[in-house]
Order: sequence, then C-alpha cells, then structure tokens
Amino acid sequence: MKIGRKLQQVRNLHGLTQEQMIAGILSKSQYWRIEKGSDTIRASILIKILNQNKISVLNFFNDNDYLGVKKRELQDAITDAYFAQDYKKLEEIKQQSTNSQIKSLIDWLLFELKGESQNFPDEEKRKLMYNVWKAEKWNDDILWFFFHILYLYNYSNLEGIINVLISKVIKNEKIEERELQLISSIAVRYLNICYEQGSKYEAKKVIRFLRKIPETVEFGLDKLIANYYEALLNKKKAEAEDILDLIKACGYEEYFRLC
Repeated sequence: MKIGRKLQQVRNLHGLTQEQMIAGILSKSQYWRIEKGSDTIRASILIKILNQNKISVLNFFNDNDYLGVKKRELQDAITDAYFAQDYKKLEEIKQQSTNSQIKSLIDWLLFELKGESQNFPDEEKRKLMYNVWKAEKWNDDILWFFFHILYLYNYSNLEGIINVLISKVIKNEKIEERELQLISSIAVRYLNICYEQGSKYEAKKVIRFLRKIPETVEFGLDKLIANYYEALLNKKKAEAEDILDLIKACGYEEYFRLC
C-alpha cells in the first residue's frame, strides 16, 4: 500500500483532520498532495508526523489490518463510536478495514443502533458467533468481541458462558485489568437481559458478582447500574429513579441505554 493512502487511513482511524495530523510540520497543501499520492514524503518527516500523533512507527510499517493503529486503539474507536451512535465513524472504520470479522461486526452494530437487528442476516449472525466459539482462549480480544455481539445470543445460551466468566474472576484466577473491565461490562449487559427475562435468581447472582469487583472509578458505573437493577428487583421504584437520575447527570445515559 502506498504511504499516502496509508497515512490517510491511519489519520481517519485516529479521528484527525489533516491540519491536526501535520500541525507545525507541513503545510496542508503539501500534506494533501502526499495523501493523494502526487507527492513523496521524506522518512524523517513521516516519522515526525507519526511520533507527534503517538502512532507506532513499527505498527505503521507492519502490513496488518490495523494500518498502523494498535488493535486496542481500533477496538476502542469502534466501542466509542458505538456508544456515541456515530454511524459515520463506524462506516469509516469499516471502509478502512480489510478484516472481514471487523466489517461484519460493524454491520451488526449499525443494524442494532438503527433498531433493525431483527433484519440482520442469519448467516452473518452465525459467522459472528462462530468467531467466539472457535476461540481457544477467552482473552481480551474475544471478550471485547463477545461484549458487542451479546444480544445475538438467546438467553438460554448465555447463562453457561457468563457463569464461566464470573467464576474465573471469583476464583481469583490471574486476570488482566482490561479483561476484568470487559467481563464487568459483559455482566452488566447480561444483567439487563436477566431483568427483561424476569430471571430474578440470575440477576441477583450477577449483582453479587458486580459488588465483588474492585471499588475503583473504572467500575463505578457498572456498580451503579447493579444498584439500579437491585432497586427494581426489590420494587423500590423511587430509589431506582434516583439512581437513574444520577446516571443521566453523569452523562452516561446513552451508555446505560445501550448496555
């Protein structure tokens, strides 16, 4: 792939304008010609641009699907766009990617956000779920993927999976912070499903789990949502409404709605 094209794709994935990308290094007209392939760029200038924007030089020249963007950065970009309901950003990331799994996942997210999940092709659903089932290990990549396709599963198929993940944490198995954050987020989504299904026992089990995770700011919202559902289960409507008002006041209404 030509350097100019790759620069453009990496810039878009990082959500940068041309001016932001080359601030203080090149003129916009020079950079525009580079991206279009009508002008070349010296290696020293390229490295300076990449370093300024905290883009790994090694990853940039590694001809992988992420086009110079670390895998986690791409995942975070997709998740952020999803919760912001930024259809345009999701479409941009989809167009930039050559990974069929990522493209299919984004298709699902767009269907879901538009309220058209029932129209998502069954064959594509099976492919997405197969990507999880074929995994040899539930690392953070698989957990992230599973979080985003959770609503593809029937409730009856989720209980065993969630119990395994919760058990992994409760048994104090060695687990990285990002994995724990993802499992916590998955638990919150499952809690919503349990409540909608009227499964009080499963819901309370998830709430107990969420109470056991660390009392840190990273898990504060998940714990707050657990308190909300507990109030609903205990028919404490006023308390539930107060918690919901707090969630909204903190600016997490869309996150809560999509969880």
